[in-house]
Amino acid sequence: NVSKIDSSNILISDETINITDRNTEIKRAVEKAVEQDSVELFLQPLIDVKTNKIIGAEALSRIRDSDGNIISPVQFIPIAEHNGRIGQLGEQMFEKTCRFIKEHDIKSMGISWINVNISPIQFMHKNLNNRFSEILNKYGIPAEIIHLEITEESMIDYALLQKQIQIMKNSGFQFVLDDYGSGYSNVTRLKSCPFINVKLDMEIVWDYFKRKDKILPTLVETFKQMNFTVTAEGIESMEMADAMKNIGCDFLQGFCFSKPIPAEEFAQKYSINGLKP
Repeated sequence: NVSKIDSSNILISDETINITDRNTEIKRAVEKAVEQDSVELFLQPLIDVKTNKIIGAEALSRIRDSDGNIISPVQFIPIAEHNGRIGQLGEQMFEKTCRFIKEHDIKSMGISWINVNISPIQFMHKNLNNRFSEILNKYGIPAEIIHLEITEESMIDYALLQKQIQIMKNSGFQFVLDDYGSGYSNVTRLKSCPFINVKLDMEIVWDYFKRKDKILPTLVETFKQMNFTVTAEGIESMEMADAMKNIGCDFLQGFCFSKPIPAEEFAQKYSINGLKP
């Protein structure tokens, strides 16, 4: 199915044109969200397996296209990284999370901390510690209330990773390793990293649930021996929740409890008078 022929007589399909148009639209949406500070804060609860109640939450960024439809982070984050906007976008999300904590009694919701994602590119910025510390001071938020999630991709430049983590740890920040099992999985390299929690990628959680074996339980046990707590992502049923609890996971996250929802809706749902997971 051919729509156009470029100047070099290379055939271009409708699919290629549609993808290009969509990427251009997403790029414009990212630019608009950053310039207008309109990135939206969504929150998804983290559940304590001991109490089956909410104990934390993950902050997730959402932006909208020109029709008002939400664009998937899988689509807009790579574009934000490519066009250099990821630092501003991430900083705005961090500040909105701090503002949410300042304006709401999160302890009454049962929340002890909120996780905020840091892109690998953003994490390597030299002034990240100073900027985040300034925002914390602006809202009077102690650093330990916000846990910073970084992915295994951030561990490619291991020396730089350790240096940045140590600088930010000295300022009171705590770190979570996100999406373990999705990329450069290496338990040995985690020994010298001061993570407090490891989040299992939903794919290895689902794979274990489909074909139970000794690999994941052994991995969880290893993490626990290394003094990490463990979070299982992608929990879609109580059967899955029970399976992850039985192998030793500490916290659970997934649609079984709640999809990510707008921050104000989240505050209403988990307030003292609101619904419980």
